Amino acid sequence: RLKTEVKVSKMVAKGLYVCAIVAISCLSSVEGHGAVVYPPPRNAVDKDLAPWNGPVPATPPPVESKTGWCPVPAQDGTPSGQNGQACFWFSNGCSLGCPTCDGTSRGPIPNGGPQWRRKFNTCNNQTVKATICDPSLRTVNTNASCGAEDDWYYYSPWRAPGSAPVFDSCGMAGGHRPPDGGFGGIYVNTTHAKLGDKGTEVLPPMPTGVTWKTGDIVEVTWTIEANHGGGYQYRLAPADGPLNEETFQKIPLPFVGMQKLRWGGKAGYSISFNGTYVSEGTMPPGSTWVMNPIPRNDYGQTGAGFPPHCKETEQYRCSGMEDGSSAQPNLEIVDYVQIPSNISPGKYVLGWRWDCEESNQIWQSCSDVTITN
Repeated sequence: RLKTEVKVSKMVAKGLYVCAIVAISCLSSVEGHGAVVYPPPRNAVDKDLAPWNGPVPATPPPVESKTGWCPVPAQDGTPSGQNGQACFWFSNGCSLGCPTCDGTSRGPIPNGGPQWRRKFNTCNNQTVKATICDPSLRTVNTNASCGAEDDWYYYSPWRAPGSAPVFDSCGMAGGHRPPDGGFGGIYVNTTHAKLGDKGTEVLPPMPTGVTWKTGDIVEVTWTIEANHGGGYQYRLAPADGPLNEETFQKIPLPFVGMQKLRWGGKAGYSISFNGTYVSEGTMPPGSTWVMNPIPRNDYGQTGAGFPPHCKETEQYRCSGMEDGSSAQPNLEIVDYVQIPSNISPGKYVLGWRWDCEESNQIWQSCSDVTITN
């Protein structure tokens, strides 16, 4: 029976195999990248242009290749460029307790040099405190004591979900203003958008044909192009806005039932499991966020993570993906959320906000939907 989760919980469904992967990685120059797949996001504005309107390369290029690929499963489950550059809309350099993102700070890389092996409190706020301390709710470096010297990710967005600032609630192309930066902070400029553009200013409404009823439990999906842990939330805002954090925070959507990992589209292979939900220390207060269910488990760089939710094979992987070249373009993360029964019918924007933990970055997508009675 489907049940809305309103408190912290962590459960692993019976019958699922659990395996552990130990991956030793060197210093990585790649950021986390992800985007909503369904409902189709405004951030896929470039989908009608080459190369994204053509076939996906057999080996999708990594995010640092400056080709802008964000492959996702098409309706038939095959990799598609239908999301354009949607996974390049984010906010970079966003620390807890800071009034704004700095656009340049990637966050800790503990196996890097001294400039990386430290906490990234970018505005030197001496009073801010993380609200996520329980190791079972953290996604990287879980063996470190909360706030300890080696709790490198203490100021990362996920450590107080929804509290860190963003440049724009529908993301910024490339995560910062020009020029192109390292760590995936790039965007292939097109006639639709260019590096540094704010999503709410340049992304037009995109008819999706998605209509939901008040009170409905609906399916939403997203994909990872490069994994940086943390967790996320879906929320609604009236399409006439303003599309900012204050407006989106008025209608956070509760998660219902189990999460899924799905390979190859709706007709493909999937597994269901109970997610890890957080509703204490979140913003807006009491709202529910869910932990990213794909562990990095690259112990050499980010320390201990958590067990994968699947029995991994070459065809079905559910851990790692810490750089673009290792992501699975046919894998979707599937959630079910409930539309409030007390909102007015009309046109809305579904907002998705992914607060990373392994980096000081926040990914955003905005999708147009219609709500009826």
